[in-house]
Amino acid sequence: MNVKLKVLSAGALFFLGQVAFAQQNLNDTIKTKEIEEVVLVGVVKKSRDEITQAVSVVNGDELKRMSASSTGVSNMLQGKMSGLQVGANSGKPGEAGSIRIRGAVNVSAVLGASDPLFVVDGIYMTQRQFNSIPSTDIESVTLLKDAAASAQYGSRAANGVMIVTTRRGKTGTPAISYDTRFGFGFKPKDKNFTMMNAAEKIQYENEMSVLGVNSNPVYTAEEQATLLSQAHNWEKDILRNSAIQYHNLSITGGSDKNKYYASLGYDTDSGILQELEGFKRYNGRFNFDQTITDKLKMSFDFSVINTITNDQRFSYNALSPFYSLYTLNPYEPIYLEDGSFNPTVNSINPIDLRRNEQTTDWRTRLTGQAAATYEILSGLSFKTTFGNIYDLRKNKYVVRKGSDIATVYGVPDGQIRDTRSDAYSYVFNNRLDFNRSFGDHKISAVALMEFTKDDYGSLSGTKRVMLGPEITDIGSASTPASITGNTLSTRTESYLGLLDYNYNDRYLLSGSIRRDGNSRFGKEKYGNFWSASAAWNLAKESFFDVPFFNDIKFRYSIGTTGLISSLLDYQNLISVVSGDYGSDPTSGPSNFVGNSDIKWESKKSQNLGIDLSMYNRRLRLSAEVFKDNRNDFIYNISNTPLEAGGYLYNSIANAGDITIKGFESELSFDVIRTKDFDFTLRGNVSLLKYNVESLYKANTQLSLDGYTFMSVGYEPTIFKLVKSAGVDAQNGDALYYKLDGSVTNVYSSGDAQFLDGKSTLPSAYGGFGATFRYKGFDLNTDFTFQQGGYSVNLLYLNAVDFGGYNYNLSTDAFNYWKNPGDNALLPAPNTDGLQVTDQFLQKTDFIRFRNLEFGYTFNKSFIGPLIPVQSIRIYGSGQNLALWTDYKGDPEIGVASETQINNSAFVPGSYSLYNYPNTRTFLVGMQVNF
Repeated sequence: MNVKLKVLSAGALFFLGQVAFAQQNLNDTIKTKEIEEVVLVGVVKKSRDEITQAVSVVNGDELKRMSASSTGVSNMLQGKMSGLQVGANSGKPGEAGSIRIRGAVNVSAVLGASDPLFVVDGIYMTQRQFNSIPSTDIESVTLLKDAAASAQYGSRAANGVMIVTTRRGKTGTPAISYDTRFGFGFKPKDKNFTMMNAAEKIQYENEMSVLGVNSNPVYTAEEQATLLSQAHNWEKDILRNSAIQYHNLSITGGSDKNKYYASLGYDTDSGILQELEGFKRYNGRFNFDQTITDKLKMSFDFSVINTITNDQRFSYNALSPFYSLYTLNPYEPIYLEDGSFNPTVNSINPIDLRRNEQTTDWRTRLTGQAAATYEILSGLSFKTTFGNIYDLRKNKYVVRKGSDIATVYGVPDGQIRDTRSDAYSYVFNNRLDFNRSFGDHKISAVALMEFTKDDYGSLSGTKRVMLGPEITDIGSASTPASITGNTLSTRTESYLGLLDYNYNDRYLLSGSIRRDGNSRFGKEKYGNFWSASAAWNLAKESFFDVPFFNDIKFRYSIGTTGLISSLLDYQNLISVVSGDYGSDPTSGPSNFVGNSDIKWESKKSQNLGIDLSMYNRRLRLSAEVFKDNRNDFIYNISNTPLEAGGYLYNSIANAGDITIKGFESELSFDVIRTKDFDFTLRGNVSLLKYNVESLYKANTQLSLDGYTFMSVGYEPTIFKLVKSAGVDAQNGDALYYKLDGSVTNVYSSGDAQFLDGKSTLPSAYGGFGATFRYKGFDLNTDFTFQQGGYSVNLLYLNAVDFGGYNYNLSTDAFNYWKNPGDNALLPAPNTDGLQVTDQFLQKTDFIRFRNLEFGYTFNKSFIGPLIPVQSIRIYGSGQNLALWTDYKGDPEIGVASETQINNSAFVPGSYSLYNYPNTRTFLVGMQVNF
């Protein structure tokens, strides 16, 4: 947030929602003066009174309060702004969540295809790049939701835009700040189910043996005693409490001629997996603004971020440590009598995996930007900016020589894979800005030309036969196995025009037009995008005399945006694949047919909003209704027949149209606002409704991942499953509904049907919280919620499936049919096990106690004049403190399988498997201002 600060020297500055106030006690009388707030709305800055667009703003100080909850910024934004849905898909340190603005739906093999556009200080970034920025370096995050705001970014903006402004220098004596915190995190207890202990699992296996499901005989008393003597808790053997620490030192200052900001930081979260280092980050940032002459100004930005992670695979197979937590029997020992690893029921030992199969990932990211602004005439200026990112990644995967897992993989002498990749992108931007006022009239305009280039290259080599288990340099391995690499390049050329008219902050008009050309498209490389918006502030009319109203602003906008993120490079071209046969290189046609007719995926949006503020802006409310028509969404169509006949191919196509309608609102109320006592309540909610209007070549449905579909007349990602009719109380048979509505005890996948109203997409989500301050004490709470979505809970299905009697199960597995008249959860056990039906399609509704922080600030009067410290704040915080849900497990942890990620469609939350859980963390910290 950029704020013009004119604060009395003895006063205090505080932010309430999107409005800033200065407060001073003069003669014991409280006087509060509003400060002009300036928000970056796309490529232009506007005061709050001038905004005609649908935007939401989070101040960086709010993120600082939650920086301990996650080392990723994206997860900290959960529940903070209306229209923004953030799913914490994994609790892995540093991992980004899934982000959607106003229900943006894109089903693509491209991870993050539904992500918004991230613009950090004018530089375009991926979510991973944005997520690596420390929250202490962020000044504000602005969410552009309607077309009037996001159309300024044209072909990139159909999923919405997130504008991030980093901290910059401020005029005044140097201000030094040091932040530090320490704490720990752990895996919370599983929600709504409990896994069996050794005694319970032995009892269950005996029952299955009596029923003939388990082919093994009932355990003898001696065998049971032996197994019970081996009982242990796999969770304690695999997991630990994570260790978290954070340090950041920053300095800011300047004069009328120059301003600077610099920061250095280090933070680490070891993660909850034993012996692995989950996440480390080193970061530095420097910004400098210089006034060269009265007409020329320059700015320079530089940052470097280095992250290191040490991973194991988190996927739906025996290679995941979290799979082991739920499937290994509690009586299985870690080691055999000879000291070697017990292969376990999974044929793989998780402790062996943790020690002998590891992936280490190093990422170094450099960003730099230089800008110059020259005032040509009064009100007319020219600005040129060049910004770039260089992203270097090194990834090493090792299977250690002589380990059991190496033998299982068929590489007993070990294997090393070394991958290097680099990505370089730059933005070259030139613009003219015009601003003039004529009495009550104000006109501003922008003409902009921009060119961006993105290059990527990678090289990966694999070798086998290591010299020893600890010698992990790829050059030391003797036998080459494979080598591969690729290069990609994308270019975008853009032209933008903006025009704003303001009459006395009462009548506001705004319009934009943008033309983009992108190398990923075929014949139609260029697209045009536009927007128009208007606003009227009733409270500023002379005839309106209701003193407790400060603002009653009505807004309307309409416009178009596009999308390229769901399209990969060169998918508009016919391509070949290459390989080798003996010592000779080979090439041939790919099974992917390029589509030269592919065109822009576009969105036309309409938005009607109202902004209210009352009682000296103590009560602030905004509400929006909107409609988005997403046309020609891009999708990988499998099994496409070649026009000449013969083979089937995959091809990218414009696959259909989707409509999204919604309502969203934000409320902030300063219940108490005095010199020593502030109490603010806040909340936001978004309500959404979706519909698939048409599909590719008049198809009635498109299969996404086997569980979810696109089908005309339904929500996107609608579930299609066989419906369960429960359990026959007389004989224990599982019952299923046929397509004609009759009931049968014979399962058939052909009876799968669309489940109207049940998709992965929630119908409502949001957040609420409170801030309390009394003198030096402060308290902040945040809650998030979601309602209306569904997920196939495969983890829970596996945990109650009697067909998996050899694996550990939930105690709910005992609730199977035993006698006529039983009203059981599960049917009578049989060797076929359970089928995937809507019985395991569970609501992902939840309310989460996201954050609690309590602190006390010692001011200068307490510290005294002899110590060169202005203030010291001591605080404690907790994150992920409670979860209220009927879901079996955590409804947010929904992306956890290689199958789901590598499939042609990426549908976050379609089904839940085994993933890194959300952790509960507790920290203590200190903030010192010099």
